[in-house]
Amino acid sequence: MNIILIYKAMPLHMKALVHPNVDGTYTIFVNSLIDHNNQVKAVLHEVSHIQCGDFDANAHADVLEHLLHGQEVSKSDLPDIQFFVVA
Repeated sequence: MNIILIYKAMPLHMKALVHPNVDGTYTIFVNSLIDHNNQVKAVLHEVSHIQCGDFDANAHADVLEHLLHGQEVSKSDLPDIQFFVVA
Protein backbone atom coordinates (compact mmCIF):
# COMPACT_ATOMS: atom_id res chain seq x y z
CA MET A 1 0.00 0.00 0.00
CA ASN A 2 1.28 3.45 -0.86
CA ILE A 3 0.59 6.48 1.32
CA ILE A 4 1.45 10.04 0.35
CA LEU A 5 2.24 12.34 3.28
CA ILE A 6 1.67 16.07 2.87
CA TYR A 7 2.66 18.37 5.72
CA LYS A 8 0.43 21.43 5.90
CA ALA A 9 -0.42 24.06 8.51
CA MET A 10 -3.87 23.28 9.86
CA PRO A 11 -5.87 24.32 12.92
CA LEU A 12 -4.23 22.82 16.01
CA HIS A 13 -7.25 20.65 16.85
CA MET A 14 -6.66 18.79 13.55
CA LYS A 15 -3.58 16.60 13.79
CA ALA A 16 -4.04 14.74 10.49
CA LEU A 17 -6.67 13.57 8.05
CA VAL A 18 -6.69 10.87 5.41
CA HIS A 19 -8.13 10.92 1.90
CA PRO A 20 -8.56 7.83 -0.32
CA ASN A 21 -7.31 8.43 -3.87
CA VAL A 22 -8.88 7.02 -7.04
CA ASP A 23 -5.72 5.01 -7.83
CA GLY A 24 -5.96 3.00 -4.59
CA THR A 25 -3.36 5.04 -2.72
CA TYR A 26 -4.09 7.29 0.24
CA THR A 27 -3.02 10.82 1.08
CA ILE A 28 -2.53 11.76 4.71
CA PHE A 29 -2.41 15.47 5.41
CA VAL A 30 -0.31 16.00 8.54
CA ASN A 31 -0.41 19.19 10.60
CA SER A 32 3.00 20.83 10.23
CA LEU A 33 2.40 22.95 13.34
CA ILE A 34 2.48 20.06 15.82
CA ASP A 35 5.62 18.36 17.15
CA HIS A 36 7.16 15.32 15.45
CA ASN A 37 5.99 12.84 18.11
CA ASN A 38 2.38 13.92 17.67
CA GLN A 39 2.77 13.85 13.89
CA VAL A 40 3.88 10.20 14.06
CA LYS A 41 0.96 9.34 16.36
CA ALA A 42 -1.44 11.13 14.01
CA VAL A 43 -0.15 9.27 10.95
CA LEU A 44 -0.43 5.94 12.75
CA HIS A 45 -3.98 6.84 13.77
CA GLU A 46 -4.93 7.60 10.17
CA VAL A 47 -3.30 4.34 9.02
CA SER A 48 -5.58 2.59 11.53
CA HIS A 49 -8.58 3.99 9.66
CA ILE A 50 -7.17 2.65 6.39
CA GLN A 51 -6.39 -0.80 7.79
CA CYS A 52 -9.81 -1.08 9.45
CA GLY A 53 -11.57 -0.35 6.15
CA ASP A 54 -13.32 2.70 7.55
CA PHE A 55 -13.80 4.16 4.07
CA ASP A 56 -16.08 1.25 3.22
CA ALA A 57 -18.05 1.52 6.47
CA ASN A 58 -21.44 3.18 6.60
CA ALA A 59 -20.90 4.45 10.14
CA HIS A 60 -20.61 8.13 11.05
CA ALA A 61 -17.04 9.41 11.45
CA ASP A 62 -17.57 10.16 15.16
CA VAL A 63 -18.62 6.55 15.77
CA LEU A 64 -15.57 5.24 13.91
CA GLU A 65 -13.28 7.51 15.94
CA HIS A 66 -14.78 6.21 19.17
CA LEU A 67 -14.38 2.57 18.09
CA LEU A 68 -10.82 3.09 16.90
CA HIS A 69 -9.42 4.63 20.08
CA GLY A 70 -7.48 2.00 21.98
CA GLN A 71 -6.73 0.06 18.80
CA GLU A 72 -3.90 2.19 17.48
CA VAL A 73 -1.35 0.84 15.02
CA SER A 74 2.31 0.69 16.00
CA LYS A 75 5.25 1.18 13.65
CA SER A 76 5.86 -2.59 13.64
CA ASP A 77 2.44 -3.09 11.99
CA LEU A 78 3.54 -1.24 8.85
CA PRO A 79 5.89 -3.56 6.92
CA ASP A 80 3.85 -3.46 3.69
CA ILE A 81 3.30 0.30 3.62
CA GLN A 82 5.46 2.70 1.64
CA PHE A 83 5.31 6.35 2.61
CA PHE A 84 6.04 9.14 0.14
CA VAL A 85 6.54 12.67 1.47
CA VAL A 86 5.47 15.52 -0.79
CA ALA A 87 7.18 18.83 -0.14
